[in-house]
Amino acid sequence: MPIPLQDGWLYGPVDSRRYGRSLGVNPLPLDRKLCSLDCLYCQYGFTRAQDVAGRAEVPSAAELADAFEREFSKLAAAKDFPDRITVAGNGEPTLHPDFLNLSRALAEARDRHFPGATLGLLCNSMHLNRDDVVEAINDCYDEPAMKLEWGSAECFAAMNQVSPKGLQRVLDGLTRIHRFVVQALFMRSPQADNSDPGEVAVWLQHLQRLRPERVELYSLDRPPESQAQAEAVPRERLIDISNQVRALGIPAEVY
Repeated sequence: MPIPLQDGWLYGPVDSRRYGRSLGVNPLPLDRKLCSLDCLYCQYGFTRAQDVAGRAEVPSAAELADAFEREFSKLAAAKDFPDRITVAGNGEPTLHPDFLNLSRALAEARDRHFPGATLGLLCNSMHLNRDDVVEAINDCYDEPAMKLEWGSAECFAAMNQVSPKGLQRVLDGLTRIHRFVVQALFMRSPQADNSDPGEVAVWLQHLQRLRPERVELYSLDRPPESQAQAEAVPRERLIDISNQVRALGIPAEVY
């Protein structure tokens, strides 16, 4: 079953299988998931199922800046130093209407309190048509992890339950990012199988054009909604795909 939403603007630090000791930042509402995709495998459940009446309450950049300063000061005083500060939260963080200023405030607070910590972002790559989002990612984040895990538009649409036109939007947007890591979750379901050899072959073509710094491959770690009928891809298949990525001269790691 899906896990509960984050109930605060900051959470952790927690031990991450990818990022070591990671402090999470949630710039999104606390009462619902706010996302532009409806991924079959989402750990928070389906997006549409969490819609509630009324306007989503998004914290302002100023409120978040105060929270960064207050909570970072407490952690530093306790000598609880994160290896990484990761912006993610209850959905897609770049949907925040003032993403640039909250990112600037976060980078400044990191520099004051945890100058050795990496500033990361988990992003679905859907909002790179916004200049402020691109500026924030290029200027503020050391290691933005951008979602790219589909070869065809049909697979993109099936896995995310959205229009197939979104894939080209993602591919065009990623050309605007100076440096990024690709995060790719592979899964199988009756709706889509992005680990299929043909699908992977097209995905590899995207990687060859975009040349990310590295690719992080993984599969389901938490059970998604039962209606998704999504299954994990065996580690052996992930290793095979990672070897194909490395053959392009792009570092890859399986988690």
